[in-house]
Amino acid sequence: MKAKSLICLSVSAVLVSACSSTSIAPVAGNLSTDEICIIPDVSDRKVAYSSTIKALTAKGFTVREVSSANTSDCSKVISCQSQSHWDLANFTSDISYEYYENGELKGTAKYHAANGLNFTKFINTQEKVNEMLNKLFPTTVQLQTRY
Repeated sequence: MKAKSLICLSVSAVLVSACSSTSIAPVAGNLSTDEICIIPDVSDRKVAYSSTIKALTAKGFTVREVSSANTSDCSKVISCQSQSHWDLANFTSDISYEYYENGELKGTAKYHAANGLNFTKFINTQEKVNEMLNKLFPTTVQLQTRY
């Protein structure tokens, strides 16, 4: 009986610890949706990066891709980094945004899905990006998302 309880407790701990998390520090104040420069994702898988460009465009921004070394003529810069893993299927495990205005960090957004017995990790990347950018830029057009 004790062994059964211990096994149930262990399985529960694994299930609870394998949850996904999102943390957002939104940009304060009104944000004009003119040009925004984006620093490319360095990962091999570009699903979150492509989804980010699509979402920023839908929010009304004109998106220009620049390298991290060439942001001096950009008043608004967002970096997008993501990571994918394989577990039954390929999934986006991490998305990280840093938003700068005139060189100063103004907002961040991070998503992390743990590997393991966590079925919430199998997200629709476009909708997760929409959710994150809606929260990062709360005064801009709100995009459709189920998250």
